[in-house]
Amino acid sequence: MATPITFAGSTVSISDDIPASYDEAGFEAAGVVFTAIGEVTSIGSKGRTYNDVSYTNLTTRGTIHKKGSYDEPELSIEIGVDRADAGQVILAAAAISDANHSFKIAYSNGETDYFEALTFSIVDAGGDSDTMRAVTANLRIDYRGVVAATA
Repeated sequence: MATPITFAGSTVSISDDIPASYDEAGFEAAGVVFTAIGEVTSIGSKGRTYNDVSYTNLTTRGTIHKKGSYDEPELSIEIGVDRADAGQVILAAAAISDANHSFKIAYSNGETDYFEALTFSIVDAGGDSDTMRAVTANLRIDYRGVVAATA
């Protein structure tokens, strides 16, 4: 059984390249070059969610629930602004593109998550004199979901 870890030491990377196959081998192929996104401060939640399709049986008075269609919810990544950072430059270009980009999240224990996503927005966070300048990038993960690779 694996020991739970913190997000400390995690790296988020982006690539303009799309893998030939939607699996670990495809994402790690020589043609997919990832660039780390610098100054990431927080990685949001991800995971497939299903719609509830239900009906109530008149005889039993009970409601029956079935899984319907699914969606990969929006993933938010909080980032300290560094306009010279190569990963942030690619991410900013992705925000005005209609094309999927490949993403890689490498965790400190050697596990990795890969996925394709559209960058739907990059929103400037507000602040005051004691707040670091930051943005939130909002990604919509491809319907094929996250490819989880173990160490």
